[in-house]
Amino acid sequence: MNLVDLITTGRGYVTRGQFLDCGYSDRDIRAAVRSGLLRRRRQGVYVHAATFDVLSPEQQHVVDVRSVADKLGPAVAVSHQSACAIHGAAMYGTRLDRIHVTRLDGAAGRTAHGIVHHEGQVVRDDDLEEIDGMLVVKAPRSIFELGTTGSVESAIVVMDSGLHLALTTPEDLEELGRRFESWPGARRARYAASLADGRAESPGESRSRYLFRRYNLPVPELQVAIHDESGELIGFTDFGWTEYRHLGEFDGKVKYGGLVGDPRTPQEIAFAEKKREDRLRRQLFGISRWTWHEIAPSQEAATVRRIEGELHQSRRLYTRNRLIIPLS
Repeated sequence: MNLVDLITTGRGYVTRGQFLDCGYSDRDIRAAVRSGLLRRRRQGVYVHAATFDVLSPEQQHVVDVRSVADKLGPAVAVSHQSACAIHGAAMYGTRLDRIHVTRLDGAAGRTAHGIVHHEGQVVRDDDLEEIDGMLVVKAPRSIFELGTTGSVESAIVVMDSGLHLALTTPEDLEELGRRFESWPGARRARYAASLADGRAESPGESRSRYLFRRYNLPVPELQVAIHDESGELIGFTDFGWTEYRHLGEFDGKVKYGGLVGDPRTPQEIAFAEKKREDRLRRQLFGISRWTWHEIAPSQEAATVRRIEGELHQSRRLYTRNRLIIPLS
């Protein structure tokens, strides 16, 4: 097998031992690393640079997880953010530079060589499943576990994603909150679970909703359907404030390069969105828009003040002498 075939097949990574078994030497490996063909991820673990570099951070993390789980075998189960990455749950503000596993062999918890070993004293058989040849903590528990380790905001993001993707349910999260009541961080995770909403379609929407709560803005409805005078559906908006006749849109989902799989050019997408917004405004709604940059910590206060002002402006313009019908 030639070098390129070896490194682009299999489980996304190749070990030094596999190279040597195929007749390559350490000199060949070093030359491939110097040329940029290979990238070293861990001691004795390499990836094909061109294939690996186009992966998302979460997908890259899954490759690293495989290399660790394959080596450690049934003594551990992949857990916390590493398990969330395998299940496909979205994450925000979560470090992916370490692999998280839970010990199943009674070994003590420790951190070594970029691997966080969690003690597995309360792991049941029904907490685990096999995915791609690895033992992995099931999605509901891994999502709740991650919620105990970070901020409320990051917990809401992963829980919203888990609910939206049907990886977990509110009942799952509530039961886990009771089961792990004494865990460090469990109170924070339970609070996040009480706010989680599967209607959120992106981390930006989840973060925006928590931002509104922190700054005491009125609570919006999510994924609001708006119809025109004839009853035709114009579209869904991320947020809607009924009593203010105001809509909100998080613009992080549309990039300058367009949506993945969307054949339209960025200009065509922008034009279509402008037409949609004009139709929404003709139904006597105000609209606020914001981006990732505008909900960054350095910008969030100004963004909230702007949205609050636009809410009150819409109420002045569109609710005077008007019967308010709840959005649906």
